[in-house]
Amino acid sequence: MPAVAAVRLVEELSQTSPEFLVMWQANAVQTHGEGIKQLRHPELGDITLEYSAFAVDQRPDLSLIVYKPATAADKARVEALIAKIFPAESTDASRSPGG
Repeated sequence: MPAVAAVRLVEELSQTSPEFLVMWQANAVQTHGEGIKQLRHPELGDITLEYSAFAVDQRPDLSLIVYKPATAADKARVEALIAKIFPAESTDASRSPGG
């Protein structure tokens, strides 16, 4: 059973690593990082997104995850969908310095 193996691993790490024990007891053992997600969107079809996950200072119960299209083609499809859903906002955003 995977759960039993996980419990055993936590017990072993807690006994051998004081740092791990402190983090585990504080519930500070979290996974943050980056990677790639592939999604199947009902209108866009298959799309690949890169993501980065960040810890939120003073809030161990929260994470901030930022997604961005992985390729220029994915970006163009996402932008077309946004323009379809929010035509006025996407036009305004294209005129802003960051858009």
